[in-house]
Amino acid sequence: MSAGAHLDDVQRDAVERDADLAWELYGANRRHPKIPRLAQSVLSREPSFTGMIILTALHLQALERFDEARSLLQGLIGQRDRQYLNALRILRDLEYADRRFDESRLLGESVLREDPDAEWIDEMILGTATVYAGDREAGWRRIDDAVDRCGRVDPERYAHALAQRATRFLSTGAPADRFRPAAEEAIAANPSELTLSTVLAFAYFTDYRAAEAETLLRRVLREDPTDTIAQSGMTMVRGILDPIERGDATIDDFRAGGAGEMYWRMIQEQLFDIGLADALAALERVLPRALVRVLRGGLRRRAAEQTEGERTLLSWRDGQDPGTGAAWGLDESFRLLSGAEVDALERAIETDRETYAQWDPEGEYFTLIATDDAGVYWFEGYAGRLYRRSPGEPDLEIAPSLADWMWDRVVAFGGDERRPGRA
Repeated sequence: MSAGAHLDDVQRDAVERDADLAWELYGANRRHPKIPRLAQSVLSREPSFTGMIILTALHLQALERFDEARSLLQGLIGQRDRQYLNALRILRDLEYADRRFDESRLLGESVLREDPDAEWIDEMILGTATVYAGDREAGWRRIDDAVDRCGRVDPERYAHALAQRATRFLSTGAPADRFRPAAEEAIAANPSELTLSTVLAFAYFTDYRAAEAETLLRRVLREDPTDTIAQSGMTMVRGILDPIERGDATIDDFRAGGAGEMYWRMIQEQLFDIGLADALAALERVLPRALVRVLRGGLRRRAAEQTEGERTLLSWRDGQDPGTGAAWGLDESFRLLSGAEVDALERAIETDRETYAQWDPEGEYFTLIATDDAGVYWFEGYAGRLYRRSPGEPDLEIAPSLADWMWDRVVAFGGDERRPGRA
């Protein structure tokens, strides 16, 4: 017999009022200090009100006291009482918030196993955790399955599920060819999805469908003329369409330079604050002393703009001392070039074609970045990717972009991973 059997009606009403008040406080302010006191008071009078354990765990999670919240939920799960499934779901979400994606995935699988009537959102959450746990394709397929489940069992929320899928594809770093059809379906079901419309326009760039991108962006800007991302998208659209309409270029010229791929990466960098400047700011916080000693101070903005080098990089650090490439801790030593070195190399490439026969200053786009001080260089090339060029060898892609390479260094030096879809 529970302690609740000994409560009279007045006492039980008081317990229920306090439980309701605790939840109301949480709804108003998840960090309110009275929440755990009220919850404990309820539990001391009526131990069967184990929802108060869940409430306390949610409060602790809001305070980022993950270990304490986890311990409470694990204890409740061990009881297998009527709150069992709720506790599984809350612990699943807590592990996700604490970036323990393997644990979140396993708990998500338990929810689907234990609850034959689990909602489609449970499968979608599991899919998202699966992506972050490292199995990207399986996770994205799970998210697709969740949409199918919604269509079967909850058709009234199908438009919401379509929007959820497109948003989760975006937030987990899905490629444009996976995001694009998902966003098209979501917008067809609900044309008021302005953010998805903006991002879809950038996805159209990867197919070089600039006119369709323009149509979408104009619609977004009619609804919200202050949307800065849509504004930048329109600038990119006109940067493609204007020279084509003048007859100065063809869409194949832009395709040859990988413009669409660069534009897709740019929208991700803006949405998630993962551009080169963001990567360098994060790197600054974790630079090893060995690197700090050999990297030079940054150029002033005007000086950086007057070089042929990468301006954001040179504003951060104007290269590094010759012979110090090993300070990056890579298998092959490379050091950053200074602005003056980049300019000197650019002049040499233009004037000494025999020595620099692999370089075509008139027919290819490149920005010099680094060297091994022995004739091998790193440069930004097609679609903004980072390449290694060595005499007599094919170019080797080092990273999808310089920003991506810098984020790899941030993570290698112990900094936080902020790129979508990465654990």
